[in-house]
Amino acid sequence: MKTIMKTLFVSIASLSLMFSVNAGELGVSGTAKATYHVTNGQQSDNTIGVTNEISLTASGEMDNGYAWSYSMALDPTTTATSGATTNTPAGSALNDDTSIVIGMNDLGTAKICVSTCGNGKEYAFDQSAYASMTDTGLDEGINYPISASSYASLQYHTPELPFGTTGSVAYGQSKADGQGANAQRGSNGDNITAYSLVTKPVDGLTVSASYYEIEDYDDGATNETQLQEGGAYGIEYSIANVTVGYGKSYKAPTTTAAVTAGATTVEYYENTGVSLGFAVNDALSVSYTTETGERIFQTGTTVAYDIDVNSIQAAYSLGGATLSLARADYDNIGYAEGVDASDTIIALAFAF
Repeated sequence: MKTIMKTLFVSIASLSLMFSVNAGELGVSGTAKATYHVTNGQQSDNTIGVTNEISLTASGEMDNGYAWSYSMALDPTTTATSGATTNTPAGSALNDDTSIVIGMNDLGTAKICVSTCGNGKEYAFDQSAYASMTDTGLDEGINYPISASSYASLQYHTPELPFGTTGSVAYGQSKADGQGANAQRGSNGDNITAYSLVTKPVDGLTVSASYYEIEDYDDGATNETQLQEGGAYGIEYSIANVTVGYGKSYKAPTTTAAVTAGATTVEYYENTGVSLGFAVNDALSVSYTTETGERIFQTGTTVAYDIDVNSIQAAYSLGGATLSLARADYDNIGYAEGVDASDTIIALAFAF
């Protein structure tokens, strides 16, 4: 009897494995990147780094002609956690940024996402040759709007409509990274509804916009006087080898402060960016980007200092690798007067 059960188990396992392989293809993708940072104005030494994140992807087709794909990132944690149910040393590889995408042909695309599939457009204006210098290892303190990637979300993306227009809507709830599907239970928390729209009405012009609002989880104890909402828009125009971008983003944070505390309470954040990109030839690209982050208090007479970021970048394709150089100057980091810094990054990246 045991022999029969073992044989049956092996047969079923082999059959399941065969079906799994035939149903889709598994792949690994990512970027092998080495960087060298030179930072001035902050208590930080020059540093050398190598990327430690990879993405696992799978894809296949359904009987009705729909295509599906799955992706997951292995991302080492920077801090250790310990407790009754967790004991994770720093540097442990955790699975996060997971998504299942179902392409429904002319009906659009449906997505199920945890910590990914962000639909915000705060960087839609940015033409930086290497990377946005407000999204690197030096935290300048600009307060941006969030997006659906901060939650576990259900999303719908339209097919391409007239004038190259596409839109999306997402509804997100609290998330729990790194858990199996049956155990994926987030704690009580706020929900998000987010929208995005991209249109290309004329050749060379792209207009992007996004908006979100937070639905408050009523814990019966906290009285919010303002719930978080925000959004962004970006305008890009390309002619020949030159692309210019302009954009704004806004965030009104959740606050529980009384109206009388307006002198120290931020009503909303406003960020403005201008970016210029130039493709010198097929191999070399250069860019200049400037961005300002403002905070507006509930009382207009409160003194406020703006964060200013200016970045010059260049990227050169070596055929299978890209060598990049980026330099940025930061003024009033964290909205604090006179807290300045500069950062230079040299990067060598190989895509796979």
